[in-house]
Amino acid sequence: MWNILGNATEMFVYSAVYVLITLVSIKVVGAIFTSDFEKRITDEGNVALSIICASVFIGLALLLSSVVR
Repeated sequence: MWNILGNATEMFVYSAVYVLITLVSIKVVGAIFTSDFEKRITDEGNVALSIICASVFIGLALLLSSVVR
C-alpha cells in the first residue's frame, strides 16, 4: 500500500517538474525567436509551428525520463 502511494507521489512530483520546465522552455524559445507562439498557433492556425512545438516537448519529455531513470 505505501509503495503504491510513494510511487504515485513520486510520479506527481516529476510531472509537476516537467510542466514547470515545459512552461519555462516555451518562454525561452518564444524569447529567442521573438514570436508569440500562442497567437500564431491559435489565431493563424499555423500547423507547422505547432508540430515544431510538439517535437520540442517530446524531446524534453524524453530527456527528463532518461534523467529520472
